[in-house]
Formats: sequence, C-alpha cells, structure tokens
Amino acid sequence: MEEKSVKKLNGWQRLLIILCAVLFFVGACLGVLQAGAKYTETHWDYFTPNYARVDIVPILEKSELTNEDYELLYRQTGLTKLGIDGLRDSQRIDRILLIQSYFFSNPALETIHFAPFTYLEEVGTTAPLAVLEDGDIIVSATTRVSWWRYGHSTLVINGAENLILEALEPGSKSKISQASSMANLANFLILRPKVAKETKKEMIEFAYNNLLGVKYRLTTGVFSKKYNPNKLKGTQCAHLVWYAYKKFGVDLDSNGGAIVKPQDMALSDKVEVVQAFGFDLDKLWS
Repeated sequence: MEEKSVKKLNGWQRLLIILCAVLFFVGACLGVLQAGAKYTETHWDYFTPNYARVDIVPILEKSELTNEDYELLYRQTGLTKLGIDGLRDSQRIDRILLIQSYFFSNPALETIHFAPFTYLEEVGTTAPLAVLEDGDIIVSATTRVSWWRYGHSTLVINGAENLILEALEPGSKSKISQASSMANLANFLILRPKVAKETKKEMIEFAYNNLLGVKYRLTTGVFSKKYNPNKLKGTQCAHLVWYAYKKFGVDLDSNGGAIVKPQDMALSDKVEVVQAFGFDLDKLWS
C-alpha cells in the first residue's frame, strides 16, 4: 500500500512539473508578444518628406506635363502619373493641392489596440484621396500582431462613392465600408491592377453577389484551400481581394505562398501605384 502511494505521489509531481513548464512557456510567449508590441510602438514612424515643399501650381496649369513634372509632383504629393492625370481629368486641381498640403503636414500618430496583441497606427486626420476606380486596391502596413506587420487590404467596389469591400477581423464577416477608413491610417497605397475595365466590371459584380458576408478566417490557404472556385467559405483581408481577381484569371500574389498578404499584392508586377502616403517613395512596401 505504501509503495503504491509513493508512485501515485510521483505521478502528481510529474503532472505538476509539466503544468508548470507549460505555464512558464505560455507566460514567456505572452511576454515576448507584449515586449515586441511595446518596442514596435516606440520604434516605428511613418515616412514624412525631409525636403522642402514647393509651389506646384505653375506645373499643374500646364496643358501637358513632362516626365520631370510628374516626378516632381510625385515627390510633392505621393501621386503618380495615374493619380495626377485622374485628378486633372476630373478638374480637381484643388484636391492635388490639398493632397500636397496633407503630404507635408506630419499628422500626429496614435496606436490603436483592437484585439489581443493586435494594433494599428492611425493619424488624427483623414487623408484626401486620389480618384478611385472600381477594382482599385488600398493596402496599408499599419496593422500588426505584436511586432509582425501583416497590414490590411481592401477592394474598391464603387469608386464614385468611395466604397470598399473588406474582411476586417476575426469574428466578423466581409462587408462594405467607406474608403475613408483607410485614409486615416499612418500609411497606405492605392494600387491599380493592370486589368481591362470590362474584366474589372465583371469582377465587381461577382464580388457583390458572392463575397459579402464571408466569415473571417486567418488560416485560409493553410488549413483550407487557398482557392476554391465553387464557394468561398472563409477569408482574410488580402485573400478576399486576391480571390476576387483570381476568379477572373488574374493572380496578384507576387510570391505564390499559401497565405496571401497585402504586401504580396503591393509587390506584384500586375499592379501600378496611384497614390502613396506614409511610405518611403523610393522603397514603398519593399
């Protein structure tokens, strides 16, 4: 009886040791996540120009612009030729000047904690945007888990009304939002896929009919198929945008990995930049 009692006691001791080890491991992981989050919060800043603002009105008043003009305007506004031409064609010179003013404004940075160890960086005001077209993509590097910057991406489904389709966070379903929700982030890129407008029109119609109300699933592509042509049962922000184009034969995933990330689409040779804010204009999201 005494020998059996000793063995039973040793069993409980082993269980206690294992439990302590597990708790220590979990605590260490949580500590690393917390430390990484705090370090990133205090050691990250978005890009602001370190050069002088100049008067761009004389350039914008020209009937035709040179490559040198577009380059200077890019450095002054973050607008590429696509962004400048879109606003000039819409007789929105005032908005270009507003974008320049915001580009040099250096708005205050604020870190938002919206889920366990999950954060994003916002600024206190909303950026004026370039003319959005149906099928454009807006990405940002601001969303992160601890120190890992995953980012966020959305699909413009109605450029005239600045409406976007997005998969926002765990526990939610894909929905339609206003593009202004991306315009108050500390950085963003407006991307325009090099795809025919007719294809984009068909893609948008498909997205309206099939990609609203899809459950958020971060592991899509790992524990489920990356591409299921029949029905999308789960998605995350970048995967949703990627899937909409993939359905029409356009693969925007630049590295072809199991998980599509916003950065993968930003680095795709199938997109062009329309507007950049908060990113180094030479590196963008490289």
